[in-house]
Amino acid sequence: MAGPPLAGGSDAQRIDHIRRTFQVRRFGSGYDPRQVDQLFEDILVSLAGRGPLPVNPAELETIQFELVSGGYFEAEVDAALKEVKDLLMRRS
Repeated sequence: MAGPPLAGGSDAQRIDHIRRTFQVRRFGSGYDPRQVDQLFEDILVSLAGRGPLPVNPAELETIQFELVSGGYFEAEVDAALKEVKDLLMRRS
């Protein structure tokens, strides 16, 4: 997946790295990869100065994604959102 240039320094690089590590479930359901990927893409666009943050960082841990067959492992995404929240809160 091509993404925006990683302006914003190491935080953007860390968030980009996080989003590339999500694993798709082979069996069962998980978070919809399209929704998760879009959120992370929107966050990176914001860090590059090309748009607003898609959500208030304080709300990142409460975002809900649809469950789909072959989705991302929920625990991985939830842990990533907590880390992204912490990174974004430090910036403000």
